[in-house]
Amino acid sequence: MRGKKLLVLLAFLMPIFILAGCSSNKDSETQKLPNSYKSALKEAKGETVTYYGFGGSDTQNLWIDKVVTPMMKDKGITLKRVPMDIDTILNKLTTEKEAGKTSGNMDVVWINGENFYNAKKLGLLAGPVKSSLIPNMQKYMDPNDPDVTKDMSTPVDHLEIPYGNAQLVMIGSKSMFKGDYPTSADKLMTWAKANPGKLTYVAPPDFTGSAFIRNIIYETVGYKKLNDAPATKEGVYKVIKPSLDYLNEIKPYLWQQGKTYPKTTAQLDKMFADHQVAMDFSYNQMYAATQKQDGQFTDDAQSFVFDKGTVGNFNYLAIPKTSKQKAAAIVLINTMLSEKAQTARLSLKYGAVVSPYSADKMPSAMTDKLNNSDDTNNTVPVNDLAKKRLPEVSGKKIPIIEQLWKEHVLNAD
Repeated sequence: MRGKKLLVLLAFLMPIFILAGCSSNKDSETQKLPNSYKSALKEAKGETVTYYGFGGSDTQNLWIDKVVTPMMKDKGITLKRVPMDIDTILNKLTTEKEAGKTSGNMDVVWINGENFYNAKKLGLLAGPVKSSLIPNMQKYMDPNDPDVTKDMSTPVDHLEIPYGNAQLVMIGSKSMFKGDYPTSADKLMTWAKANPGKLTYVAPPDFTGSAFIRNIIYETVGYKKLNDAPATKEGVYKVIKPSLDYLNEIKPYLWQQGKTYPKTTAQLDKMFADHQVAMDFSYNQMYAATQKQDGQFTDDAQSFVFDKGTVGNFNYLAIPKTSKQKAAAIVLINTMLSEKAQTARLSLKYGAVVSPYSADKMPSAMTDKLNNSDDTNNTVPVNDLAKKRLPEVSGKKIPIIEQLWKEHVLNAD
């Protein structure tokens, strides 16, 4: 009887085992990247893809909702935007990995810099996502572009795709500078001493203030020395000491004699708009245009860059290993990189974000739009920006630089 009961039980359980096996195989298949963009389109139809990114930018959210989402719908794919900061995203992905999960809720994430370095080190990202899978990357980007191959000195290794272009620009007051802008660290020092209290910058760890400090380091000791320095406090300090000396020399001539600094970019923006200070900064090349559109700045605001160049970086899109919709993720990334989407992104209402396209591959209509902004909004022409673009150092060194600034400049006697 026992044998018969066992046979009956096995006969009952066998379909469940088979279904479980099929489900497991299906889950396994959804974890694989498609073989081609054509197959990705076919596989993704009817699916929902999730995009996880910083939700604090209203213009960025509007671009996703009003431009990208309808484009995905036309392809038969539903896009779900989930606002979340990158620290929470990485914590969730790390927890999933530690729990042994093979599938999660995130299909595409917005990432760069030290966060990419950590995600890569922990093995959280799917790859290789080669340019052959992303037709718009092949069409508009040079595979040898430094920002395509490295993200803040970390080799990309086909684990992320360029998504947006950022570069530090200075914004000067035409009336206060009388058209003669300080396009070098030396000129900035000279002007500060002649006009005490009329310059300042945002205190790190604000990313704009941090970028300005790195640009001063590039001006005073050079990118190569900083890039070659070991990523230790002692190693970085040895290299950037002349830069810290420069920042201490200019400090008494800053707003409030450098005893305090603006805490946010919004605070510095208001000070600049009110002519308390002569200069503002932004990592968005079109910032003067967006602020003018919002009525915050007037035609008095003129963008410029240092003669030796300014620091720039890309932000990227990546697919987590646990993504359940990798085919739809590929389609989403390609759509976000399309000429239609990237041209729309240049509009002021969408934040006027410059595309990651290589300068010599950028469609003329986009180049014209950027150059027209130079005429109407006092921004910097796209080719000038490309020529004056300087690479980022390793994301591991940025918090070290910020700590050294705090110790040797902010809290210096």
